Amino acid sequence: MSAARCRACGSTDTTLRGRKPGWTSPREYSFHDCRTCGLLFVEPFAGFEIYDDAYYRGEGPDPFVDYESEYRDWRRTDRGLEFDDFARIADAHLRAGDGRQEAGDGKTELPPVGSSVLSPVSCLPSPAQRSALRWLDFGCGAGGFLKYLRARGTINGHPLELTGHDVGSYADLLARTDGFRILDLAALPREPAATYDVISMIEVIEHLPAPSEQLALVARLLKPGGLLLLTTGNLDGPVARRQGIHYGYCAPEIHVSLFSPRSLAHLYRAHGLVPHPVRYRGVVDFKVLKTLRHRPALRALARSALTLPPVRALVDRLYGVSAMPCATKIQAPNGQNPKKSQ
Repeated sequence: MSAARCRACGSTDTTLRGRKPGWTSPREYSFHDCRTCGLLFVEPFAGFEIYDDAYYRGEGPDPFVDYESEYRDWRRTDRGLEFDDFARIADAHLRAGDGRQEAGDGKTELPPVGSSVLSPVSCLPSPAQRSALRWLDFGCGAGGFLKYLRARGTINGHPLELTGHDVGSYADLLARTDGFRILDLAALPREPAATYDVISMIEVIEHLPAPSEQLALVARLLKPGGLLLLTTGNLDGPVARRQGIHYGYCAPEIHVSLFSPRSLAHLYRAHGLVPHPVRYRGVVDFKVLKTLRHRPALRALARSALTLPPVRALVDRLYGVSAMPCATKIQAPNGQNPKKSQ
């Protein structure tokens, strides 16, 4: 029997870690480790048909999904916690870039390590110009983050020009009813290169059977100096390592490309992106509260406990949330991209 081909790097230097049935069916799925890039991936791919309206009501392999509530009013959900984190990180990225623009010598002192400032180089506009910040939410789902950004209006004084990417009934609603610019699978690849200052991929990449292809597209669309905000589960955190393929995040019908910090950084570099560390607060809180969606008493208790920095830090370490890097696209000194993604 031939080795399975890695979903990220294409290597056949892979090994079977184990098998288990899906969450909603007895069908058996196999989990494979790639020795080349470190990805843990699932075979076979169940298909995108699983993402139907029942799935988005939380009646499929992910019982914590609640698109309807998010679409009606994201403010009444816990998602604002992570949205605030992403805005904070983008704001810090812009402030750092604007400071270097003002200095004019590229020697402006950077904030300390762990401050969530992600890019050592930025080609974003100076504060005097305050041109529009073009933001793509890749996999925008029910549009909660797009609506959050629209309500916010600006990041570090830059007005926001928003675009979403997704397919399905909620994507149609966001375009038709809410007036967002939403690009489908055919339209997004037609966007010009270096279009977006910020691209967000929030809990998306684990669903993709060909993550390298999609990250190549994202890297092409990101401007030099731009920021990629990407979150996904960490399969190298202490809890995940202990539980192996029985870790709750290993839902084989839907999470088919499972990353560690090493494998995510490997994929970034393959497409000309530079991994950079973050320190999350609201993202950590949201990940905990989301899993307690159906247990309101425990959710209230967890919300209170997470206000204590040592508690949040412990959760973050156990699940490795902040260990998963975001990325920037760096411009080489000669003005050329360090690597072009076709």
